[in-house]
Amino acid sequence: MENRLHEILSGIYIVGGSPILYVKDYEMIVFSDLHLGFEEEMARQGVFIPRAQLRRAIRAIDDALQTLDHAGCRVSRALINGDLKHAFDRLSRQERIEVKELLNHLMNKVGEVILIRGNHDNYLPLILKDYGLKLRMYYTLTINGRRILFTHGHVIVDVDADIIIIGHEHPCIGLVDQLGLIAKVPCYLKVPLSNGQTLIVMPALGAYQAGTRVSLDRRSYLSPYIIEKSIIEDAIPYAIMEGSVLELPKLSLLFKIVGLEI
Repeated sequence: MENRLHEILSGIYIVGGSPILYVKDYEMIVFSDLHLGFEEEMARQGVFIPRAQLRRAIRAIDDALQTLDHAGCRVSRALINGDLKHAFDRLSRQERIEVKELLNHLMNKVGEVILIRGNHDNYLPLILKDYGLKLRMYYTLTINGRRILFTHGHVIVDVDADIIIIGHEHPCIGLVDQLGLIAKVPCYLKVPLSNGQTLIVMPALGAYQAGTRVSLDRRSYLSPYIIEKSIIEDAIPYAIMEGSVLELPKLSLLFKIVGLEI
C-alpha cells in the first residue's frame, strides 16, 4: 500500500490523513457527518459564516480518490455514514441543492452510493427518491471472516458484528506546543468494547464540525456504544493533520504525557 494509506484495521485504511476510510476488498470509501446546510441554519440564528461545507467535502473526496488512484486502488462505491444534512426539523433550500450536487458528484466519480441514516437526516428521503436510493439504519460486510457493521452511532442497532464503525461523535484531541498554544486536531478513535467487539469512531467531514475533545469520562460522549459498552481507557486515537496520521498511545497513557491536553 502507498504510504499515504494508514491501516487502522486489517483491510481498512485512513486515506491521506483525511476523515475518509477506504475498505480495500469492497473498493469503498467511507465518510460521515457532512452536515450540509449548516450555514443556512446558522444564518437563521443570526450567525453568518461562509458556505464552505460542500466545497470542503468535494475537495476532500476528490483528494482521497486521487490518493487511492496513485496507490493503484479502485473505488466503485461510497458509503456516507450518517448526517449528510444538518437541520433536524425541515429540509432547507441549501440542503436540497447541496445534497443533490454531492450525490451527482459521487455517482459520476464512483458509481454506487450507500446512505446510512444519522440523527440529522430527517426529510432526506424526499431527495433520495429522485435517485432511487434508500436510507438505511446500518450496512454490513465481511472481511477475512470478520463482520463489519456501519451505523451512525446515535442508537445501538441489534446486529452481530466483530467491528462497528460509527460517526456522530466528531472526536478531536487537543495538542499543546511549547508556548502553551492548543491545536484542536480531528482524530479517529479505535475503542475496545466490553463484549470483545472493536469500535472505530470517525471524525467529521464537515468543515464546521470540529468536534468534541476526547475524554476518559464515558458520560461526556454522545454515542451509546461508548457510554454503555466502551473500555474508553484503552481507546487509541489516530490524529489527522496536514495530510498525515499520528497514531497515539491509548487514552489512559496520554494523561501522563506532558504536552497533551484531553
